[in-house]
Amino acid sequence: MVLDAIGFPFDDLWVEPKRAVGANIRTQRRRLGLTQEALAHRAGMHPVEVGRAERGVRDLRVSTVAKLARGLGVPAAELMRGVYID
Repeated sequence: MVLDAIGFPFDDLWVEPKRAVGANIRTQRRRLGLTQEALAHRAGMHPVEVGRAERGVRDLRVSTVAKLARGLGVPAAELMRGVYID
């Protein structure tokens, strides 16, 4: 079994949207060398929220995706990469 970036089973055809967004957030955060705490500060969020977002624990509001994107210095669309809804 192949696992995705956050340890969930990977399906080449479909990844649950909240997990795909979470993996994108984590990838961008690590690219910048930021901790979850540092990203939370930059995005005006609590570090626990960042951790939950990265793990795909819950669906994110558009406003939350926008805050995270601003904190990461990327367009919100970058965090939605690989998100497909049937």
